[in-house]
Amino acid sequence: MKLEGTYTFEAPREAVWQALMDPEVLGKAMPGGDKLEKVGENQYEAALNVRVGPVQGKFDGQIEITDIDELNSYHMKVSGQGPSGFLNGEGDVALSDVDEGTLMSYTGEAQVGGKIAGVGQRLIDSSAKSITRQGLESLNRQIQARLSSSEGAPAVEVAAPSAVSVAATVAKDVTRDTVSDITRSVTEGDLIAKWTTPEMLPYSLGVGAVVVTLLFALISWAIAG
Repeated sequence: MKLEGTYTFEAPREAVWQALMDPEVLGKAMPGGDKLEKVGENQYEAALNVRVGPVQGKFDGQIEITDIDELNSYHMKVSGQGPSGFLNGEGDVALSDVDEGTLMSYTGEAQVGGKIAGVGQRLIDSSAKSITRQGLESLNRQIQARLSSSEGAPAVEVAAPSAVSVAATVAKDVTRDTVSDITRSVTEGDLIAKWTTPEMLPYSLGVGAVVVTLLFALISWAIAG
């Protein structure tokens, strides 16, 4: 599985770097995270709850950061194991200045196995992108809270996203990606023209029912238990 993208933090690069090197901040930002502890020089242990479709479970993992170029970039290795399977991966993170704040660029590859791998590559990819986005958005909020506190404003506690809220958002994102895949090759006008003819209307209503059913099924899986 490959993962790459960018995210713009509304903060100077030094503040973003400090947050990335602070396990307390990262622990609060980590979606579904139970703990993130520093156990050695640039080495951490983490525990988090992972939900991918109907598969869920607690993962215990190790994180190691190497090739550190302070304020600019680092390399990260991650391994995790749980009742639902395993994950091994590594990637690179780089920071650069932009007008809006600090741009993070990230690339990585990961291998997953066990029950999680059985849900299918498309669902895994969509879930990984959703969880990454939610984590970065949460980290941005943590950084904003720290900056406000340093400027004299009352400190505001920003909670990490709960496993349930993360899973519900993942379900919505996966559903959106699935619908996007189905409609990617045709325009909205083409769809309306094709699926609203008298001959096709009964079928279009059926497709709509299936999409709605899929949405509720994914959300039900996400919040079960």
